[in-house]
Amino acid sequence: MSGRWSITVAEVVTAGILGVPGGTIAGAGEETIRPAYMAGSWYPGEPDALAEAVDRLLAEAAPPGLTARPVAVIAPHAGYRFSGATAAAGYRCLQNLTYKRVIVLAFSHRYAGTYDGVDVPDKLTAYATPLGEVPIDREVCDALLREPVFASRPGVDRGEHSLELQLPFLQRALKGFRLVPLLVGRMTNADETAAARALLPYLDEDTLLVASSDFTHFGPNFGYQPFREDVPNKLRELADQAAAPILKCDYDGFTDHLAKTRDTICGYGPIRLLLRTLSMQGGAAGVRAAFDTSGNLTGDWTNSVTYQSIVFTRPLGTLGAPERAELLRLARATVTVQLHGEKLPKADQSKLPAGLGQLDGACFVTLTNRGRLRGCIGNMEASGPLYQAVIRNAVSACQDYRFVNHPVTTEELGQLHIEISYLTPMKRIANPDEIIVGRHGLLIEQGGRRGVLLPQVAYERGWTRREFLAQVCRKAGLPPDAWKRPDAKLYSFTAEVFGEPASQVEPIRGDAHD
Repeated sequence: MSGRWSITVAEVVTAGILGVPGGTIAGAGEETIRPAYMAGSWYPGEPDALAEAVDRLLAEAAPPGLTARPVAVIAPHAGYRFSGATAAAGYRCLQNLTYKRVIVLAFSHRYAGTYDGVDVPDKLTAYATPLGEVPIDREVCDALLREPVFASRPGVDRGEHSLELQLPFLQRALKGFRLVPLLVGRMTNADETAAARALLPYLDEDTLLVASSDFTHFGPNFGYQPFREDVPNKLRELADQAAAPILKCDYDGFTDHLAKTRDTICGYGPIRLLLRTLSMQGGAAGVRAAFDTSGNLTGDWTNSVTYQSIVFTRPLGTLGAPERAELLRLARATVTVQLHGEKLPKADQSKLPAGLGQLDGACFVTLTNRGRLRGCIGNMEASGPLYQAVIRNAVSACQDYRFVNHPVTTEELGQLHIEISYLTPMKRIANPDEIIVGRHGLLIEQGGRRGVLLPQVAYERGWTRREFLAQVCRKAGLPPDAWKRPDAKLYSFTAEVFGEPASQVEPIRGDAHD
C-alpha cells in the first residue's frame, strides 16, 4: 500500500515513542468536532480511498474462530501500511454485529507521563474522519467527568493518533455507534480500580471496549535492546510472554510481565485498564487474532515495533439459560417457603431441564437486600444432584449464623436478590502466581483454620492478587501473610455465577459474598 497515505519507516518508529517528558498541554480552543489529524498521511485522506483500503484489509484478514460475541479488542495504532493488517484481523470479528456504544481506551504519546487519571473530552460532540463524523456519547462522558479519576484536559488529544486510527476500522466494521473517547494517563492500582468501577455501568451487551496499543518497541531509538542476536525470534518470544497473561485476562500477570521485562508496550495503561475492567465483570477469554512486526515488514530489525490484536469474549458456562432459570426458581421458592415456615418445595426430577437432574455439583447461594449481604452458604464439594444442593443451601442462607441477631424476614422477600455460584472442583495451588482475579475463588487451610472466598468477592472489589490472598487469610482468622507459610494449603476453583434480574437492586457493596 502506498501513495498519499504511506509513511516512512522513520515515522512508524517515531510513532511508538513512549512519550515526551515535560511540556505543557496545548489548548484546544472551543472546537466541538475533533479533526482527523492523521488523514492523508497515516491512512488515506479521501473517503473512497479510505473505505476501499479498510474494506480490503478486513476482507484479507483471517480472524480466529470465536464461539461468543466479542466484548473487547486490543488493536495497534501505527500507520495502516504497518499495522493495518494486524488491526483488521481483530476488527474482522466485529463485522455483521451491532454495538450501540464503543469505549476506546487510548493515550497521548506527546503528553504521556504529564497527567494523572483519564482524560475525557468535555466539549467535543464528534470525532471526524474522512468517512464521516463519529458522534460522542455525551451522556456517558459527562457522567464520567463527575468521577474523581476522570478529567478534561483540552489539547491532550491534539495531533494524537492512538485513538484516531481505530475509528475508520470501527466505522467500516460497525454501524451507528456512539463513541466514548478516553486517554489514559498515569494510574495507580487504586486509580485503575476506581476508573474500572466507573465504567462498569456502561459495559452492557451493546457496548464494546477497545484498547489501543502497539507492543514492544525494540532498538536504540527506544533505548530497549534486551537482546542483540536472533532478534526476530526473540521479539516473537517477548510478544508471546506479554500476550500470555492478557489472553487469560490476568491483570496481575500482565503487570508482573512489565515489571520483570521492562517491555516497552506504549499502551500499557489502556491495556491494564481494559484487563482490570473485564476482570471486575468476572473475566474474559482472549484470542490472539494476529501478530506482526515492522521489522518483518521492512526487513530492517535495527529498530522494530511489534503489533498484536487480541479479541475477548465471555467464557461459556456449563449451564444453559433453562438450567439457570430453573435453579433460580427453586432457590426463590425455597427461600419463600422457608421464611413463611412452610413445607420445602420438592422438585420433580422428570420436569427438570434435560440433564439437570443428573448434574452433580457444589454451589453457594447468596442472598442480598439492596446490595447488603443477608446470607451466603454453600458446599465446596459435590454431594448429590446440583438442584438439591441449591435447595439445601437456600435454606441455610436464610439461617446464616452471621445474622442470627437479625435474620432474614418475610418482609424482605420483595427486596431479596438471589445469586447462585456453581463451583468447579478445587485444585491445589503450587504457585500463587497461578491465581487470576476475576476467574478464581480461593480456599486456604492452615493450623486447623479454613477460609473461603468466592471469585466475585475479589473481582467486585478490584483486588490485586496479593490483596485477595491477604483477605482469604483474614477470612480464616489467620494473619494476612499466612499463605506464605510452608504448612499453608491453597486451593483455587472457578464459579459460574448467575442471579435473578437485578435491574431494581442496588449495586453490591460492603461484605456481600464474604
